[in-house]
Amino acid sequence: MSAGLYTSLSGALANIDHVESIANNVANSDTTGFKRHQIRFDTVLGAALPFARTAETRVDTSPGTSRLSGNPLHASIDGRGFFVVEGENGQEVYTRRGDFRLTATGELTLPNGQPVLGTAGRITLPQDADVALGSDGSVAVNGTIVARLRIVEFDSPEFLEKAGDSTVRAPAEAGLQESENPRIAPGFVETSNVSLSAELVNLILAQRSFEASMNSLRINDELTQTLIREAQS
Repeated sequence: MSAGLYTSLSGALANIDHVESIANNVANSDTTGFKRHQIRFDTVLGAALPFARTAETRVDTSPGTSRLSGNPLHASIDGRGFFVVEGENGQEVYTRRGDFRLTATGELTLPNGQPVLGTAGRITLPQDADVALGSDGSVAVNGTIVARLRIVEFDSPEFLEKAGDSTVRAPAEAGLQESENPRIAPGFVETSNVSLSAELVNLILAQRSFEASMNSLRINDELTQTLIREAQS
């Protein structure tokens, strides 16, 4: 494959990744606590042929807007912390999503059923009791504190990875730390941090870049066909 064809093809494939990432962001613009997906590209000189590639993907951890829900089981975090929930196979995952609810057995969970973890593990509450969340993450039943939400922070949030359903997983490089003085806003939930207008601009740029790569691919293919015909004549 010629250098021009290879470079054009790699550019087109990289832009497909970009468009898919933008589409996922847009689809989750109304998902509570969702964090947008970022892609960074670079150009590599490999085997004397320059090509584009997806260099890294990151989770944009910037906060969304806190919206009043009025539900006493809901909470949003003031600051850079994350709630801790139990994911598949019992592993911990982390989220800014705070639209908690009680199951039929009184367990505090996310809407998808993942258990919300407190400092002492899963949180189970009486169904018909007066439950209130405190601004320090405490969970009170009829005025008595019975649990405390576990909230963590990360020294290097750029290493966080998507885990699905508005959650992220944290490799060791992320530097997990327990929040010493967490602050939450009871009765509020954090919205997605996706800006539809910004994503629309990104989509237009990605589409134009893809079209340019495909046009370059077509031109390189035509030149190659011309050279082949001349060589055969």
